[in-house]
Amino acid sequence: MKNVPTEKIDEGALPAAENGAAVRPPDLAANMVHGFLRHILRSVENDAEPWQKQLALTPRGADFDLRDAGDGTTVLDKLAMTGDALGEAIARGDAPAEVGQGVLPHLAAPLAALSERREAAKTDGKQQLFLKRYAPILHRLDDDVSSIGRGMSDLSSVAARGAANLDPDASRRLLDRMRHIGDATMRLIEDRIASAGTRDEGKRLRALRDDLKTWIEDRNARLEHMQTAVDELNIRSNALRNASLMQAKRLAATAALARQTASSSGAVSPSGAGGQASPEAMVLSAVLRALLLESRADVTAPLRES
Repeated sequence: MKNVPTEKIDEGALPAAENGAAVRPPDLAANMVHGFLRHILRSVENDAEPWQKQLALTPRGADFDLRDAGDGTTVLDKLAMTGDALGEAIARGDAPAEVGQGVLPHLAAPLAALSERREAAKTDGKQQLFLKRYAPILHRLDDDVSSIGRGMSDLSSVAARGAANLDPDASRRLLDRMRHIGDATMRLIEDRIASAGTRDEGKRLRALRDDLKTWIEDRNARLEHMQTAVDELNIRSNALRNASLMQAKRLAATAALARQTASSSGAVSPSGAGGQASPEAMVLSAVLRALLLESRADVTAPLRES
């Protein structure tokens, strides 16, 4: 058993190879996890460069508030609590508008106002004249709103697929399997020692057993060191999966609401294309923008260290 791991490895460094032997990758550690998170977050932020000013004004989303409250609660604690709370809300089937402190419930107000405007415009001659005069422009506005609904629906699908492909317990299962590597071999050696036919064979097997014991002790020490990183990965990936599932539900609900503001018959009407030129439509647009910004803040929260 000459291929016994070194007793100590500098974090982030590879052990030196001896006699051309294969170099063992570094063990998983918390600083390695944080390095991966920073790399992913930088990539995500680079992709959102055009919206950095708006995102800077949205320090938190509907669910995760990672600001320091001075109560000693760490970011990881907050991610664990919120991730579990989101999971419970999803399991109960809570309506997305009732979860968190987001802007989704505020979509109802401009939609109700648009509906009232539709009814009033039915008997308003000036409104009818306005609709006929600016029909092409209003149709284009209506098409834009329809595309918003389709875009929200596509984002919902992306979020749902991302959540489906994320398994928070994968790293823990892998660690559990690693805890038993070598145990079966140890039992086989012990059985062979008990039935050894010669003194030399027994001596050789006992030496092999002692080497394996040393390896298992080193294995246990390494896995104990890795446990912290694995626990953090579990918390973050659980929060990310549940946040993605909740965002999928919110975006799907928003897509349905956005489709209500567009004309369903293709004709210019105050409830459809005509409504897009109203003050209420501007409010609706602002709320939709805020919802997208807070969705982005929630999805990236599990990647943040502070």
